[in-house]
Amino acid sequence: MSTVIPPDMELWLCDYLRGRLPDVTVGNREPDDYLGSRPLIVVRDDGGAQSDRVMFDRSIGVTVCGWSVSNPKPCADLARRVYGLLTADPDIITADGSPIAAIIGDGCNGPYPTTGDMSYARYYLTVEYCAIGDFA
Repeated sequence: MSTVIPPDMELWLCDYLRGRLPDVTVGNREPDDYLGSRPLIVVRDDGGAQSDRVMFDRSIGVTVCGWSVSNPKPCADLARRVYGLLTADPDIITADGSPIAAIIGDGCNGPYPTTGDMSYARYYLTVEYCAIGDFA
């Protein structure tokens, strides 16, 4: 019997977003020297339950950053676009190599503005998927 492991959702979603938003930096962490001068999307897999042998519930947190606190609209617009790409674009399930079997609507929230000591705007959203595991 093969071993089944959770899919690398961070890697796949970063690649997916890079392909649809080529002018935006996408990664799984915010660089230490980030100051908001360019738009940035950070994707984080917060894990979830294994619903059967090959299916995994994955909760994904996404942070969209950039522009300035005094002009958050471009960041909010990008955050809404990202939310749409991750929750309403049917291609996300049928895209080449997609581990996503279903979008779990109850786990999709935001985007919400966040606060902190940064000089750039920041929005946060969550999405939830039922995903197919990888065979190791």
